[in-house]
Amino acid sequence: RLSARWWIDFVFGLLLGAVLMALVFVIEWGAGWVTVESVWRADPPTILFWLAFLAPLVLYIVVAVAEELLTRGNQLLNLAEGFRFLGLRPAVITAWLISSVIFGALHVSNPNSSWLSTGYLVFYGAFLGAGYVLTGELALPIGLHFTWNFVQGSVLGFPVSGRPLYMVSVIDTQQAGPDLWTGGAFGPE
Repeated sequence: RLSARWWIDFVFGLLLGAVLMALVFVIEWGAGWVTVESVWRADPPTILFWLAFLAPLVLYIVVAVAEELLTRGNQLLNLAEGFRFLGLRPAVITAWLISSVIFGALHVSNPNSSWLSTGYLVFYGAFLGAGYVLTGELALPIGLHFTWNFVQGSVLGFPVSGRPLYMVSVIDTQQAGPDLWTGGAFGPE
């Protein structure tokens, strides 16, 4: 249902994802763990920045919608129905936790993944799942997921889920500092 409430939740998710990732950048920058090398990075430099910027934009939209439909819209809902015998609240909590573990496991084969990155993604999956559980709609998690990835990679120049940049970012950053706090080559998520 694309109601007015859905759109409000979606915009809130968009803003929340952008603000949270900007906060990560500001904290890392303040700690001296990230430096800005340049702005309007395009690789190779001969490509048109705004044209190249569309590819990751579309990619991150597709990823956000697909992963949220799969892990929250499908798995969380179906698992909650399957665990109904536990009672409504325990069924939802169990489904929420299992779908979060599945979300983390979906990223195990990503480049530069580790047990630490997988654990963080389980937590992030729980965070996204909370948006679905609390609102009953996928709007908030889709918006949050999209801007989290898009701002992380295409705006701030960090790797996203272990994958390097997709040819273009508004800010070209170099990351240093402890992997425990920065995410290292996997990215700050």
